[in-house]
Amino acid sequence: MNQAALDKLTLARSQLILDHGFFGMLALRLKLKEMPEVQRQAMIARGMRPTLAVNGKEVFYDPDFILTLTAPLAKAALAHEVMHCVFEHIGRRGERNPMKWNKAGDYVINQVLKDSGFELGEGWLFEPAFNNMTADHIYNLLDDDQDGGGGGGSGDPLCDIMDGDPGDMAQQEVEWKVATVQAAQAAKMQGNLPASMKRFVEDLTAPQVNWREQLQRFVTQISKNDYSWMRPNKRFLERGFYLPTLYSESMGTMFIGIDTSGSIDQPTLNAFGAEIKAIHAAVRPERLVVAYCDAAINHVDEFGPNDELHFDMHGGGGTDMRKLFEYVEENALNPECMAVLTDLYTPFPDHIDHPTLWVATTDGTAPVGETIRIKV
Repeated sequence: MNQAALDKLTLARSQLILDHGFFGMLALRLKLKEMPEVQRQAMIARGMRPTLAVNGKEVFYDPDFILTLTAPLAKAALAHEVMHCVFEHIGRRGERNPMKWNKAGDYVINQVLKDSGFELGEGWLFEPAFNNMTADHIYNLLDDDQDGGGGGGSGDPLCDIMDGDPGDMAQQEVEWKVATVQAAQAAKMQGNLPASMKRFVEDLTAPQVNWREQLQRFVTQISKNDYSWMRPNKRFLERGFYLPTLYSESMGTMFIGIDTSGSIDQPTLNAFGAEIKAIHAAVRPERLVVAYCDAAINHVDEFGPNDELHFDMHGGGGTDMRKLFEYVEENALNPECMAVLTDLYTPFPDHIDHPTLWVATTDGTAPVGETIRIKV
């Protein structure tokens, strides 16, 4: 073990606690471990310089790299690893290109560090045009080449985002959220919570709205519910009482749009699809049209009231959800309602002619229609 490198990181963590309490408290959650040779070789094989790696529990460091850092950069590097955990970059990657996702996360983190007063090292990924964007948004803007480079600057990620234990990831993310809120509260009491983190922490502590109930409410309020004397309540009819029953008439056309530009992962689509299946069974639209769209309509499925629904990804290019509305008009679908699953990183139509619900995977709000946020 290289004691000089470990001492340097340990000192940097202590200084981080004194100078940047929010980041320092969270850095204590990560164990410092020297990077094993097999991990160094794996990074080299992927064209990366051995530097740092994080898995949510440990920070693995290459001693040679650590010894090249100044004291301010050692502090910034530890804070950088912390933020990969805070922003859930380890568990949220899904099937996305690992290098490209790593770069997208670095652009987000390095902007936060710069805004918080840290020094950034030469070659650390930084692009002012990406300010206030999430890693999901930036990922879609980066060139989709073999290693995920290009688009917004050159360079490599500061570290390697390692795969965590799938069995531990959900619990680990909960623990990081709790720790982040606690660190933010402590920093706020000391008057040094970074402004760049204030909005993020407020979102973490905001009451969570049940998006499933909102989705069901939006669709079922369109459905025609009424009492009918033509359909007597059988439960009371057996007792000699002729009373009406509440029933739901079949809807006309229901239209579902799915953004396939890259930020909608399969678990999110599965959760959304499960709710649509339940609504479909309850409302029984005469026709359910499901369109998959990135910068164009890639695939369309149509289902009747008795059909079994399925949802599968199609496409994966740019983003223009206006194409969904153009498709509706060009094909004279005249839906009674529309629901669009999207990250909201898209141009919007100037106006809409049908009740539309945007089911967003981000914190944005559509300028037209109604917006809810899906949390899986």
